[in-house]
Amino acid sequence: MSRRVRAMRLAAACVAAGLLAPLAPALAQGARPPEARLAGRLDDATRGLVLAQVDSARRDGLPFEKLVDRALEGASKRAPGSRIAVAVRDLRLALGQAREALGRDASPVEVEAGASAVQARVAPRVLAGLRRARPDGSLTVPLAVLTDLVAFGVPVDTAARTVIALARAEDAALVAYQHEVERDISVGAVPAAAASLRAGPLVRSLENAAVPTQNTGGLYSGDGRNTNATRPAPRKP
Repeated sequence: MSRRVRAMRLAAACVAAGLLAPLAPALAQGARPPEARLAGRLDDATRGLVLAQVDSARRDGLPFEKLVDRALEGASKRAPGSRIAVAVRDLRLALGQAREALGRDASPVEVEAGASAVQARVAPRVLAGLRRARPDGSLTVPLAVLTDLVAFGVPVDTAARTVIALARAEDAALVAYQHEVERDISVGAVPAAAASLRAGPLVRSLENAAVPTQNTGGLYSGDGRNTNATRPAPRKP
């Protein structure tokens, strides 16, 4: 995957997370129906196969426009119709797996980011683990960073373990981490080592930030009360 494609994907993730709001209009998808977008770009047989996948995704509430984008990408590269149809089908399956792993309440951009991760050989169970690690916030940026780490050559297991450990970090910190790892690898660092070493300080800062809210040896409850404090002795009759 080219640097330009990775940059565009991460930019789109940041837009979805509200980090690059001024770019949102430029990245917004067109509102034309799939049939109109595909008209004249594919042969009849390929267009029929693609539209069948689009209809299936639409019925299931999946972001079907991404399937049209994939088909048009193949057409622009003059790929054979059979290859375009397979690519669209595989993306349709990845979108379904991502939504199942992330939950029915996952946003369309989260599902798209999850599908990219699945197609980068990240197991759906990793997506589910990331959701557990960050149950309330958007996973769009963490998933984009995970996918990029794999594209940089970081082993899937290492990338998954690292991003799950960093799930509670701010999106801006995750983007900065991704850039640092990419820079290290570009000057010769081993991908797995770069990912792990750059993650260390961020993981430690997250752990330190969590210390005041943790239960300290059973002495305090979640609202700060001392649950083991000595109670007054009962009065003797």
